[in-house]
Amino acid sequence: MLKTRIRYLSRYQDIITALYHYGFGQIVRDLGLLDRTKKRTKKKRAQDSSLSVAKRIRLLLEELGPTFIKLGQLASTRGDLFPAYVLTELENLQDNVPSFAYQEVKDIIEVELEAPLEKLFRSFEPVPLAAASIGQVHRAELPTGEKVVVKVRRPGIERTIETDLAILQDLLELAEERIGWVKRFRLVDLFHEFAEALKEEINYKNEAQNAERIRRQNSETQHLFTPVVYSSHSTMKVLTMTYVDGTKITDATYDKGFNQEIVAERFATGMFEQIFVHGFFHGDPHPGNVFVTKDNEIILIDFGMVGRLTTDMRQNLALLVLGLKGRNTDRVMEALFRMDIVHDHVDRDRLWDDLDHLRLKYYDIPMADISLAEAVQDLFNVANKHDCIVPVDLTMLGKALLSVEAIVSSLAPTLRIIDIVEPFGRVLIKERYDPRNFAKKVQAEFQDGMETLRYFPRDMRKTLKDIRDGKLKVNISIREIHHLIQKVDRISNKLAFSIVLLSFSIIMAGVIIGGSLTAEPTILLQIPAIEIGLVITSLMFFWIIWAIFRSGRF
Repeated sequence: MLKTRIRYLSRYQDIITALYHYGFGQIVRDLGLLDRTKKRTKKKRAQDSSLSVAKRIRLLLEELGPTFIKLGQLASTRGDLFPAYVLTELENLQDNVPSFAYQEVKDIIEVELEAPLEKLFRSFEPVPLAAASIGQVHRAELPTGEKVVVKVRRPGIERTIETDLAILQDLLELAEERIGWVKRFRLVDLFHEFAEALKEEINYKNEAQNAERIRRQNSETQHLFTPVVYSSHSTMKVLTMTYVDGTKITDATYDKGFNQEIVAERFATGMFEQIFVHGFFHGDPHPGNVFVTKDNEIILIDFGMVGRLTTDMRQNLALLVLGLKGRNTDRVMEALFRMDIVHDHVDRDRLWDDLDHLRLKYYDIPMADISLAEAVQDLFNVANKHDCIVPVDLTMLGKALLSVEAIVSSLAPTLRIIDIVEPFGRVLIKERYDPRNFAKKVQAEFQDGMETLRYFPRDMRKTLKDIRDGKLKVNISIREIHHLIQKVDRISNKLAFSIVLLSFSIIMAGVIIGGSLTAEPTILLQIPAIEIGLVITSLMFFWIIWAIFRSGRF
């Protein structure tokens, strides 16, 4: 426990010092952590003030290491939340980490696969092909002769990420209490999204499952392939896949013997088939993850980041694409509502105006010159303007579209992306209105309704029992509670004043009646009670009338 606390405190200090170093000291001061870091931060040299904010953010994340680099890379997919200049810089995040020792690699493999390295592989290259923040890759050969690559997770990375995520959560929750814009940008919710994605990415079993699923999808797809995963040589910390012998797609040019138009078309068609037909797609198809064989075949690698789209989401996405192509504002708005991007409290008239303004932006531009990824990103920006939450998988889709378009435009500038997408969109629209699919949907909804009716009496009995037992809790949110309390106080004071006035009237009446019934003179009879009471009552009456008219509530 003591070691854990010391590790957390040391890491806190590293993070806060780095924030100062890259010019984000104001955040530390706003969090109230200034006094604890004054001495240490003086040792850090001042950062060059000429650097842009976006570049300083990137350098900060790189210095803080694996967790922050990965969170930055995941954040680069959220074009709906962050400005373009920040996203561009985040895309340049590099895993500037050295490789770890071969002996550690050997130990991890032997523990995970429960056998000596010499028995597991015929040959194993001790020098890694590449090293990254999460792990590193080595070339090897199986006893059966297949050439493979072995990805090995970095030692201690799980504990490092766990520590960093715990500290980040504490800092963001503190920031949400003390810094207004943090809550406005929903950074805590965003952090939880990224944290879950990062935890999935460091588990190589998830990547193996993703690769296998996409490989099965591609079994009937021509010209696009994925490496085979060797499950007997794969665990949470070790992933063994077929070695890819190819050229990076952006280097597959005419002068090297490749047909650039064919490569671009096959790549785009394969990606759009994953998105629109299967709804399960490679989430990070940047040039480093896409290779081309000598026969112009496409090979995808690295499946740590994938996107998922339901059937309804894909059909609504197709409706959105067709609406964009037809420049139909109503169809685009209908697609946004069907995709649950737009919440119930949005100002629909303002949203329609913003979407129509977006339509006018593209009105005079030939469809061949319109960037599908940019158009989708513009839609996400409009949604964000109206405080609508874009689902994670849709933002990942936007990122994937940007990568696809960038690669295609560099290889074949005359190829129209929209023409490749449109046939998939039309098929999905036909599926949506196919009577057979409509009947299936009605049947499914009918079954759901019957299930609801079946369990309704039981749920009602449980609710009534909770009410009787006093277990039913109701959360009420009241705005301007302070003003409400003031109004209640005023009403209470008026009631108390009325009771006192009534008591005074009763006493005065008693004095008058008592004096009339007795013949003995008293001091009270010598007081003009009727006159005094009449004056006081009249004053109170006029005061109450004036107060009512003043409040405007009559």
